[in-house]
Parts: sequence; C-alpha cells; structure tokens
Amino acid sequence: MKMLKTVKVKTARMKISEIIQNSSVSINSVGGFNDSEIISIEYDSRKGIEGSLFAAVEGFESDGHSFIESAVDNGCRCILISEKRQSEFSHLADRGVVILVSDDTRRALSAVSSAFYGNPSAKLHVTGITGTNGKTSITYLLEAVYASQGVSCGVIGTVNYRWKGKTLPAPNTTPESKDIQELLKTMLDDGVTHVIMEVSSHALELNRVDDVEFDSAVFTNLTVDHLDFHKTIDAYFNAKRRLFDLMEKSPKKNRTAVVNIDDDFGRKIYSEKSKYSYSIKSFGTTGDADFKAIGNSIDNRITGVRYRLSCDATSYNVQLKLAGRFQVYNSLAAFASAYYSGINREAVIRGLDSLKAVPGRLQVVESKLGFYAVVDYAHTGDALLKLLQSINEMPHNRVIAVFGCGGDRDKTKRPVMGKIAFDNSDIAIVTSDNPRTEDPDQIIKDITAGMGDGEYVVEPDRELAIALAVQRASSGDIVVLAGKGHEDYQIIGKTKRHFDDSEMVAKYMREREKVEGNI
Repeated sequence: MKMLKTVKVKTARMKISEIIQNSSVSINSVGGFNDSEIISIEYDSRKGIEGSLFAAVEGFESDGHSFIESAVDNGCRCILISEKRQSEFSHLADRGVVILVSDDTRRALSAVSSAFYGNPSAKLHVTGITGTNGKTSITYLLEAVYASQGVSCGVIGTVNYRWKGKTLPAPNTTPESKDIQELLKTMLDDGVTHVIMEVSSHALELNRVDDVEFDSAVFTNLTVDHLDFHKTIDAYFNAKRRLFDLMEKSPKKNRTAVVNIDDDFGRKIYSEKSKYSYSIKSFGTTGDADFKAIGNSIDNRITGVRYRLSCDATSYNVQLKLAGRFQVYNSLAAFASAYYSGINREAVIRGLDSLKAVPGRLQVVESKLGFYAVVDYAHTGDALLKLLQSINEMPHNRVIAVFGCGGDRDKTKRPVMGKIAFDNSDIAIVTSDNPRTEDPDQIIKDITAGMGDGEYVVEPDRELAIALAVQRASSGDIVVLAGKGHEDYQIIGKTKRHFDDSEMVAKYMREREKVEGNI
C-alpha cells in the first residue's frame, strides 16, 4: 500500500452562505459578513490559509479561541466561534473577517464539514463498529469479505486509514469530524462504495460522527476502560449507545444493527430494540441469537479457530486462520454485517476464511525452537483476561505473559490487570507499556498491587522484558506480549521512539536460534 502523509481531496469550494444553509445545526453570522468562497475548513490555526474557515473548538489541553488571532494572521477570513465569546472577537470584523457563531462549536464543526464536503456518507454504505474490544478485527474481517466480492472498500480505524491501495497513519481510532468528512469525500472520489469505521466512545461523546449517515452498526461488548475520560461505566455505555441514536437519525433505507447478546450491555441494547425504527439482530454463543456459534463446535488452536455457525436453521463451517476464541465473536459480527449489506452467506464464509492475520491481534510469531509468541493489543482487564483464557485453551506447555499499563491513562485497571495476568499465566513479567509522563516504576507498583505475594518478574525496560521471556521459553510454551499490538512506537516522557513488539520478539528468537544452532 502507498503510505500518504495527508489526504489529497479534490478542490472543494463553497460560499459561506451555502455552508450555513446546508449545515445540520444553527449557525449565525454576527459580523463582517460577505459571501466569500471557502476553500478549506480548519480547526488547527497553523493550517489556515487565505480562504479558510477556522473553527475554534475547545480541546482537552487548549482552547481554539486562543488561536483565533493566529488563524486570522495566517489568512483565515472566516471564523466559527462560541456565541458566548463573540464580544471578544467582534473587532475582527473591521479586518474583513466573517464571524460565525454557534452554541457548540464542536458540534458545528461536524455540521459545516459535512456541508462543505457535500455530505459524502449519503453516497456511501457506511458501517460503524463500536464497543471496547474487537472493533479492529471486525474491520479486517469485513474488509476481507468485501474484497473477496470485488467491493471497493475503505477503512477508518485504529491501525490506519486505508482504501484502494492507499494508507494514512491513524493518530486516533476515529479522527476529528472535519477529517472524517474529508476522508469520506476522498474515498468517494476514488471510487469507494463501502466504508467500515471504528467508532470510539470519545468520537461519539465529542460529536465527531454526528453527521455521518450510517447504514449499519455493530456493538461488540463493553468493559471497564476510558474511565479517566467518561468517569463512570454508565457514562461510557451511554457514549457507546449514541451510535444507535445516530442510526435512528440516519435517512438511509434498510438500516440494520447487530449486537452481542452474550455481553450484558449488548443485551440491554437488544432489549430496547423496539424503540428504534430499524432492525436490530443478535449474535453470540448462547441463547437464541440470530447468528450463533455452536459452543461445543469451537476448536481454538494457535493456527486458527474453527466452529459451526448457525442462522435461520442453517449451519456453516467457519475455519478462520485467526487464533483466539474472541475471534468467534468478531467473525459472527462480520458475518451478520456483511450479510445485511447484501452479500450471500456462502460468499461471506469464504471471505472470512481468507483473512490471514490482523496486525497486533493475537498475531503469531513462530520460533524454530518449538515455541510461539503472540502479539496482542489487549490493554484492558477484560481484553487481557479473554486473551489469556483463549491462550490457555490451546494446546501448550506454559504461558509466559509480558505486559504493562499505559501512563496518563485510567489507573483503576492497573491492579486488575496485574491480578488477571498473575492468575492466568505460568510466568508473569511486568514491564512498561507507554509510560508517557508518569514514572514507570510507579505504574508497575500500581500493577503489582493486584498480584499479591506470589512470584512474578519485574523488568521496566520492555525490550529486556521481551528478551527475558524469549530466553525462558521452551518447546510448547506460548509467550504473550500484551498491550501494544500493532503499535510501532513507545512513548516515554514526551518522546516517541520506534518500538514494535513483533519485530522485537522475532529479533530475540533469531538470536537464540542462531546460538542454539537452529537457523
């Protein structure tokens, strides 16, 4: 794939009056109005040029209103500000700046971006996937199904943003609203017909997808995560549930959502399906799920998982090349979503079976010394538990778990993850993840507080921890590297350096193989 640095959208131009008229929220002009032509919308003042509209959005660390003067100096001749702040900036009208106001500039940014780019989601089939775990794997599975049928597909997700051989790095699972609309417009112009989007709770809470017209939605599960942002599990759930409210608002025909009813929160959504005007279907391994994996048919091995899928009194053999019991749920979700997008069931099965790997999701690295390593993004208690439980189901000798927790993030999960790793591995090695600006030793102390008086290993240097795990491994063992998955960096302090778990474990495997004569 060709790696791009920025999106190159076909030149978009729209008069200010048209943007206001076509926006889904109320925006008013309060000063300096002239019906200039806008050539770009920006929320970063540094990107503003002559002809840009600058939207002042209040962020977590800074407020866009603090950069309005800079945006104007850079050439912006139209600004979108909070109506509460208009008196502070009314003087800019004397400089020929058009001043637009809204009661919520973050919400308004989504609206004006959709208007400016011509509401591209209306012309695309868009699937939104939300939940704590499984979103990325489902995008890859669904993408594989579409590819097998010649469907031109784009993906917006945690690993990257990709379409038709092009790739953009993904700073966020779900980008800012303006960037989403720009991406959708670019994909549409490039001939994409279907888009699969991971929809994070942050994106839903912060109105990033408010002007995306969804055709289908997937709810995977919900477990404790991001409480540093949402504060309570109920608030976290309500953020996730907003996707279903956006589905209700979407004017698309034949909308369908699928939810995991083995999950408590999924069951809650499913129990409320009568409040929605579109169809909500269920998947799972128990009860009367519409798409069900027959429990005693699941065969979970390091080389892949197999099971029987039942729907409408018909069953199908699913033979994934992806390992892990949790991939059963992910493939059920992908199967149902693909089927309701118009692909026949047999073709869906073939597409699912064609996917060889998902970056950093139980990604297998094999040693010639008879043991395996798996690299996985599991960075919550529930994800780590499901990962280790799945590994323990597989034929193996010992499980060696290497893990840590991110700094400047939810601290409540640290002792929980420590206990989970301790209880579900033979050797637990506690190390650093992305400590960011926190003291790595303190993060480790928080983790080991949940591990009691048992034996475990502490090695703050992640590279040395991986090397130690490889050195200790013997034939039949499975080394689990959890937490970073597809990430190819580590953040220590405010410095971001290259670091890739899969590369690192392969390096130390090869070194040991060379020493022991297995090259």
